[in-house]
Amino acid sequence: MPLRLRLAATALLVELAALALAGVPAAYAAPAQDPVQHAMKVALDPANHRLVVTDTVTLASPPSGGAVDFVLNGALRLTSSTPPAREVPIGTDSPFFGINGTSVDLEREVRVKRYRVTLPPGAKPELRLAYEGQVNFGLSDEKEQYTRGFRETAGILGPEGVYLAGSGFWYPSFNRDLLTFTLEVEQPDGWHVISQGNGSSRAVDGRARWDSGGPMDEIYLVGGPLHVFHDTAGQVETLVYLHDGKEEALAGKYLAATAQYLEMYRQLVGPYPYGKFALVENFWETGYGMPTFTLLGPEVIRFPFIITSSYPHEILHNWWGNSVFVDYASGNWCEGLTAYLADHLIQEQRGAGAEYRQSTLQKYRDYVKEGRDFPLTEFRSRHSASTEAVGYGKALMTFHMLRLAIGDDRFRETIARFYRDFKGRRASFADFQRTVQSVAGRNFDRFFADWVGRAGAPVLAVEVTAVRKEGGGPGYTVEGTLRQAQAGEPFLADVPVLLQTAGVTVQHVVRLEGEEARFSIGAPAAPLALHVDPRFDVFRKLDPRETPPSIGQIFGEPRILAVLPSAAPPAELDAWRSLFNAWTSESHAIDTRLDSEIESLPPDRAVWIAGRANRWAVRLFKSGGGMTIGPNAIEVDGERMALADHSLVVTIRHPQNVEKAIGWLAIEPASAFPGFGRKLPHYGKYSYLGFEGTEPVHVLKGQWHESDSPLSVDLRELASRAGTSASRSVPPLPPDPRKALAELPPVFSEKAMMEHVAWLADPAREGRAPGSEGHAAAARYIADRFKAIGLAPGGDGDSYFQSFTMAGPDGSPRTVSNVVGYLAGSRPDWGGQSVVLSAHYDHLGLGWPDVHKGDEGKVHPGADDNASGVAVMLELARAMAGEGRPSRS
Repeated sequence: MPLRLRLAATALLVELAALALAGVPAAYAAPAQDPVQHAMKVALDPANHRLVVTDTVTLASPPSGGAVDFVLNGALRLTSSTPPAREVPIGTDSPFFGINGTSVDLEREVRVKRYRVTLPPGAKPELRLAYEGQVNFGLSDEKEQYTRGFRETAGILGPEGVYLAGSGFWYPSFNRDLLTFTLEVEQPDGWHVISQGNGSSRAVDGRARWDSGGPMDEIYLVGGPLHVFHDTAGQVETLVYLHDGKEEALAGKYLAATAQYLEMYRQLVGPYPYGKFALVENFWETGYGMPTFTLLGPEVIRFPFIITSSYPHEILHNWWGNSVFVDYASGNWCEGLTAYLADHLIQEQRGAGAEYRQSTLQKYRDYVKEGRDFPLTEFRSRHSASTEAVGYGKALMTFHMLRLAIGDDRFRETIARFYRDFKGRRASFADFQRTVQSVAGRNFDRFFADWVGRAGAPVLAVEVTAVRKEGGGPGYTVEGTLRQAQAGEPFLADVPVLLQTAGVTVQHVVRLEGEEARFSIGAPAAPLALHVDPRFDVFRKLDPRETPPSIGQIFGEPRILAVLPSAAPPAELDAWRSLFNAWTSESHAIDTRLDSEIESLPPDRAVWIAGRANRWAVRLFKSGGGMTIGPNAIEVDGERMALADHSLVVTIRHPQNVEKAIGWLAIEPASAFPGFGRKLPHYGKYSYLGFEGTEPVHVLKGQWHESDSPLSVDLRELASRAGTSASRSVPPLPPDPRKALAELPPVFSEKAMMEHVAWLADPAREGRAPGSEGHAAAARYIADRFKAIGLAPGGDGDSYFQSFTMAGPDGSPRTVSNVVGYLAGSRPDWGGQSVVLSAHYDHLGLGWPDVHKGDEGKVHPGADDNASGVAVMLELARAMAGEGRPSRS
């Protein structure tokens, strides 16, 4: 994500198609029935940032009047054209959008030229173009990273690598329709260049060759000095391209995860539309999803959480956005659907779906302030936290509400049919509506009008008017009113209401079609509490009391007061001012003052309190509520962190305004300021954080537990008036019983296990008799696999081998070894505990220490005794290492 990574998150991502120009011939503006075809030969000269291209373009049909226009990056010189091309005025251009970049974002860097070609009457609709030039546009402002985006470029070609996308107009763009292409790329030694479709990043002759294999939105060219790792997932070739060829363990984790996600989405959505999928390491921080590959930055790719968060998001884009393409003129639906079926689904599988939805709603409340909201029909791409909160967050919640309205089975049928019907075509929200109506047999006009066609969100309020005991039995009735309290027209919403008793939780749904609806809910026992939408199933604006104060609550404010410590030395004050200046943007103004200048904190804005010596820190941030602040350390929920040489963030509610938050920042050492500034905006949901190091790594994080939500009503006093004891406490709500929409398939690779068995049982191992050369070779093989998987050595010294001697067939001693790999546990209090998974790898050799009758002197391969057991153990080790550190070693 987005990918934006949601590191951001979040994210995620915008793909560029082509430029449509006003005032061009009618044939140009009309949508083509078939894609434009490009047959391209490309030469890369990174040392001189030089690009040389020849492109044979076949149009879908002869243009009306014989004239056709195209645009090309102005930095590229058209050296030849058949038929001849002449430059014409650029005219008025309209931007276009995709899932990884937009011409709008890059308009200051990209200057395009417009050319016109007139084809002779009756001629084949074909153009042969040649052009060249320097491509070295650099990266956009670093401040984009503070607004939860990635830095973008109109194109880079240099020693570090190449990145070319449609947003840079590096190939001739004719219209907004889809295209097909073939590519042959001349590249430097040691390079791998990747594009969409099928082919090779480096063939025997050193060139890259790619064939789109079907319609695409745009043409990418990425790569550089990379090392490639291969595997397969069914019929799909899977690849990982990394800068470091020794990172087999990292590559192995991604290859295994790729196989899982491809299979899960094959079952959920439909067959994977391409023949390959590749993870490519970029040379700056990105999180992009292209057809058949994803491009992740060097830091992003190594975050342990990416493989189970943003990575499936990028894989799923091969179905949504890169196979079923987006009709951007009517709104970008694919980011919300991808986020729902990737980011949300993974959390749902872990039992954390409600928490994820709460965080999604919290982002909307924190970042979508007045003037920043818009309907989903106007979402094109993500370029800020507020556009992400709408285009990703509101959209995924819309798909969630739709799923609840029609049920899981029909929702699965809807997305599968939508994929089948629109694969290789552009689709819109209206197309999705028609699909769901066809599957469900219901009209969803108002649903889509309210949730897709309108900006805003409902604000819910509840009033319980009566708790009544029914007759002489144990039953009760709870009555009340549910209201929409926002300004403007009401939304159509089915709102879950849970009535909690000591032994049972009654689930009820209140349909809100207007401003309010009355409800009456029966309970088999005395009611304890009533909860409105406790699992966050409805897209709505949260009351500030439903969630704890958070870092994102401050970053989402349009105006901030930053209070600096007047007692700090000048160098520290300069560092604080630089930090807040880096966080300042057009939508996030920060006013800095010294603590000696502030007599009271304004109630109309959020506040940063900077520095441990700040006078306001002493007044506002005190021990209590699970937090203990001492002179040398802070302890939160049992976790302790020293203050010296650590950085700290703690948020609280503004004492004068429950809708605002106050945050305390303390940064040590001084060299940690730049890294702290880059990272903190990506931790929006947390109430407190602790970091260590100069490029700080978090060592403490969490959210406050307190919640005084007005949508949870304590009914014990009302029940007491109705004739029951009010002394019983209110227990936590039971876990959500709903199942995830899909489950991850098993992680084991049949191919890998068969390869292990084949190698170990090969006659060259001579049956792996203890102490033999085949036995020693098997030990080295297992140790190499342990290292590639990422297990630490657990043998003698710093090795994987635990050696000892045993008697051979003639009684003489033989040296043999156990092979020990180690996956360290994460819980210090279980440091003395471990789980041992083992398999013996020796066998009977040529008939010793035992023999199959009649096979004396022959090789005993030992495929089932116990090469198969070793293969299972290795696959299990790989799977466990891919999950991160277990609790026990």
